[in-house]
Parts: sequence; C-alpha cells; structure tokens
Amino acid sequence: MTLSAASALAFAATAFVDSDLVIKGITLDGQQFRPSDWSDRLCGVMSAFGADEQLRYSPLVTPALRDGLRCVIVKRELAELEPRLFRFFLSFAVDNDLQITFDADGVATLLPDTVRRMSRDTPVAPPLAPTKNEDY
Repeated sequence: MTLSAASALAFAATAFVDSDLVIKGITLDGQQFRPSDWSDRLCGVMSAFGADEQLRYSPLVTPALRDGLRCVIVKRELAELEPRLFRFFLSFAVDNDLQITFDADGVATLLPDTVRRMSRDTPVAPPLAPTKNEDY
C-alpha cells in the first residue's frame, strides 16, 4: 500500500513505527526518479569506509531492488534510535513525491551487491608483532 505524503508523515509521527520504510524510485505520478543512482547517494548519508577501504552501508538504511525499481529500505529501528534521521529520509521521499510504503519484510529485496557487502566477513589483519631492534 502506497501512502500519501500527509499519511506517511502522520504515520512516522507516531511514537512506534512497527514496519520498515520503503522509499520507491518512482514518483506518485508514475515517473521514474532520477538520477539512476539516487538510492546509493541517499544511503551514502549513513555509510562509512571500512578497514578495507570499501564503502559500507549502514544496516539501518540500505539500497534495494523491488519490482525492478530501485528503492531504499529504512529499518524501523532507526525511528527509535534517531527519530530526526528517520524523518529526514521520510521527508526526502515526500519532498520528491516518491512512493512510500511501510513493509515489515523490506529486507527481503536487498540488492544482491548490498547483501554480498553486508554478509561478507571483513578480514581483520593480524596485529603486528613487535620488532626487535638490536642496534642499541
């Protein structure tokens, strides 16, 4: 079910959000949202570079693919941890007239690249052994 902007904001204003927010890359009038990498850019707000110098998305805000459309899934936990940040993502969708749904199973549609990145165990370099300096 796609919500109107007013309904979505009213829903998010409640104290308890019980489903993930899914922002679809299609406007309310059916136009595809541009640029094509908008979901990656939006998720970049909460991303960080790991020890391997690879960009890692937050597990709370991830790009996804649903019905052939790029989406962003904002986990419901973000509404509890950082309500203002949750509202930022919701406001982005509302300001750009994007379709919004609240879905309890949003993670099931993560982009394969994202799933691979999230599930990959980052190898941790072993600690460097102290070197002996015998020149003293």
